[in-house]
Amino acid sequence: MEISAQTKVNDLLQAFPHLEGVLISLNPQFKKLRNPLLRNSVGRIATLKQAALVADIPPLTFINHLRRAVGQDAMDEIAD
Repeated sequence: MEISAQTKVNDLLQAFPHLEGVLISLNPQFKKLRNPLLRNSVGRIATLKQAALVADIPPLTFINHLRRAVGQDAMDEIAD
């Protein structure tokens, strides 16, 4: 799975379960994703770009951090 701005949070965590800890390290608000109901509802709707904005982290920085954590190359820009 290629991680992008349009990747849904739930899809990301299904493909890369270990990224839950990475998300939490980026912003403690993401601890809420440990709740299966929240992850199932919000996680299916929220994209990584939206999650970055909630965490107050520039989307490109946020997405590249996740990409590096799974061995994917960093992106130069985010396509809308």
